[in-house]
Amino acid sequence: MRDAIALLRGPARIPLLVWGCAAIGVVIVAVVLGYNPWDSSTWSRWDSGLYEDIARDGYDLFPCEEEPTKWCGDAAWFPAYPWLFGGLHQLGLPLQGSGVLVSWLFAAGTIILLWATFLERRMGAAAAAALFYAAFAPGQIYYYAVFPLSLLTFTTVACLWLLYRERYVAAGIAGAVAALSYPVGVLLAPISAVWLVAQRSVPLGERLRRVAITSGPILAGIWILIVVQRIETGHWDAFFLIQEKYAVLHGSRNPFVAFWEVLRAGVQDFEHGISVVVALQTAFVTIVLALVLVHAFRRRRSLDRADSLLLLWAVATWALPLSQAFSVQRGQAALLPLAVLVARLPSRLAWSLAVVAAAIAVWMESYFLDGTLI
Repeated sequence: MRDAIALLRGPARIPLLVWGCAAIGVVIVAVVLGYNPWDSSTWSRWDSGLYEDIARDGYDLFPCEEEPTKWCGDAAWFPAYPWLFGGLHQLGLPLQGSGVLVSWLFAAGTIILLWATFLERRMGAAAAAALFYAAFAPGQIYYYAVFPLSLLTFTTVACLWLLYRERYVAAGIAGAVAALSYPVGVLLAPISAVWLVAQRSVPLGERLRRVAITSGPILAGIWILIVVQRIETGHWDAFFLIQEKYAVLHGSRNPFVAFWEVLRAGVQDFEHGISVVVALQTAFVTIVLALVLVHAFRRRRSLDRADSLLLLWAVATWALPLSQAFSVQRGQAALLPLAVLVARLPSRLAWSLAVVAAAIAVWMESYFLDGTLI
């Protein structure tokens, strides 16, 4: 505990200051747009209500009133985040306010963890740019709203770092929490397995053992979800019953085709600003990923294991939200740890990306607050 306090009083002030700048920016935008940042309802939109329902009453599943052959309820949403702030609510704290508190704490925690792990507490210009990029990463508003994205990014960074440091059981536990936070977190299981199996300098038997103790707990997290939903709704397939209703909206698609469709929608619906900003964020995230991939290829001979792990994770995490073609801007918020690879870029380029990310973040927040951004 003393070491943690000393860290916060010392160099860790840097990531805290960066996070503070981002948080103050989020508050200022809300005030300028006429919203009360101290009212927890300001940060609750759309799916926030479903997370609040899970935190308050657990899972619910029932036939839809308008179409009884289909199922409605909140079983298509993951439980780790509502379990956390629901626990605070059980201690007497306001439900919605607890959700906001958990989001803001994990938003700060992610920046600190990123700096203390992959960025190795560096003070250079590129590292500082990477911290600012992380603080204003695409989808930033979801880190501060009643959504599980800040919990997801925190546990994703923890899982990837622990995996890199060969602490496989701990990585599996962190990955399990990520998988129970948001669907894209499930990708940590196959990504971990592929990365571990690819280490040919390790005997095959040992590689398979490492896969089992890392990816196993992550997959077990999904079984926890299924069992809990069976207990609370009476259905083993509660999650899939509700997902069937949305299959027409976001069934699996080619992510590259979906990428171009998002960009085309931004051009065709230019008079609707929300289509434009979603297209801009999608293009920006893709450009950042392309830049770090090209940079990694150019220095492939010196590419370390941490970077190869992050690149593998980033490509898969970029593709999944697009393949679902629904609320891609929310799914792109999961890519915050890409900031580690931004730190590898020339500092001027890294700072340019951070500035663009901040501009898009402000624009996105305005649409979130007025209720038009899903």
